[in-house]
Amino acid sequence: MGVVTPLGLNLKTTWENLVRAKSGVGYISLFDASTFPVQIAAEVKDFDESVINIPEGMEHFTSRATKFCLSATQEAMENARVNLNKIDPTKLGISLGASDETYMLSNFGDAFPEKDIFYALQNRDLSYYKHSYYLGQIWGVRRCAHTTSNILSILYNAQGPVSISSTACASSAQAIGKAMRIIEHGDADIMITGGCDSFISEFSVAGFALLGALSQNNKYPERASRPFDLKRDGFVMSEGAGILIIEELNHAKARGAKIIAKITGFGTSSNAYRITDSPPDGRGADQAMRLALNDAGLSPEDIDYINAHGTSTLLNDRSETQAIKKVFGKDAYKTPISSNKSMLGHSIASAGAIELIVSVLTIQKNIIPPTINYEVPDPECDLDYVPNEPRKYEVNSVLSNSFAFGGQNASLVVEGYYEVNG
Repeated sequence: MGVVTPLGLNLKTTWENLVRAKSGVGYISLFDASTFPVQIAAEVKDFDESVINIPEGMEHFTSRATKFCLSATQEAMENARVNLNKIDPTKLGISLGASDETYMLSNFGDAFPEKDIFYALQNRDLSYYKHSYYLGQIWGVRRCAHTTSNILSILYNAQGPVSISSTACASSAQAIGKAMRIIEHGDADIMITGGCDSFISEFSVAGFALLGALSQNNKYPERASRPFDLKRDGFVMSEGAGILIIEELNHAKARGAKIIAKITGFGTSSNAYRITDSPPDGRGADQAMRLALNDAGLSPEDIDYINAHGTSTLLNDRSETQAIKKVFGKDAYKTPISSNKSMLGHSIASAGAIELIVSVLTIQKNIIPPTINYEVPDPECDLDYVPNEPRKYEVNSVLSNSFAFGGQNASLVVEGYYEVNG
């Protein structure tokens, strides 16, 4: 596994800060947000591009999100000890969750001379494209969601299936589920899977603020993301990448891989409800969870911990709570639940992958990261959200939820791997 998050540029640092209950939220530095109603986000800090090897000719195709992905993939491949010279490249595939590159005002100046853009707007003359910079010539390709997976395919000589999932907040969870299915169908032995996103821009902040979806707690940024708390007022934008190397079991054993967990269940569904709201009764989300449990051959009482979607919006947190109650029944009150987004913010297309990685670390460490900023209980969110402090707890199986704008849902089950059980 490998990550780049607002809490760290690798697995070790991210995990340490999670169990310290540290917030990665601060004031926006990627652009001047001083006149915006929302001035906070969870940004990746001190990212060193020199640690990743971007071949000449690909540099202009690598967005900020792609660079995060390359770094996380490099860490994951090193940890998995995959020797590319000893595996069949046609059996190495890629399944990523990603969004189109986010527009920032600076992008326009990098792509086209500003005087040409102003002239075009004033005179409705589109000939400005004739004088574009190189970025302007390739931006139509660079900004596509699939470009990151194409770059990874070239860098790692992955000649097997290459897939992209672009379903907002469910993207990388769905990508991991698809990677699992590709292996199950025999189309690949190893998959590089997960997701990346960098969604913090003038357009994104303005748009989601106008929807009323973002927290405006500019005075206390570190307290802004407060899932399941009665005083929550919206989610906090984030960015980052999470990559897992998943592999067919016998193939992993044959090459002597150190197996750290097994993905046993995947379920996906659609709410068929609204673009920006979750159904109050948890419809859709409950279906995804049931499908994942059935796929894993587990019952609700077998789940030791739920890694919640937990965005910190009024509707989503109540909807997810209702969905968990519908699926888990009386066990809903006995099962620990927490939201990593309370510390990491919401990294959209990469959130599901990062949270599944945290779920694996939870199994390895037997420590549940908390939901921070939980101070005033919401009567409609009355489950055990592991408030404010990490909890030592034996965890062997985790249900990880990702529920998206637009109504896409994905749930994954991950379990500890023990040699005696095969």
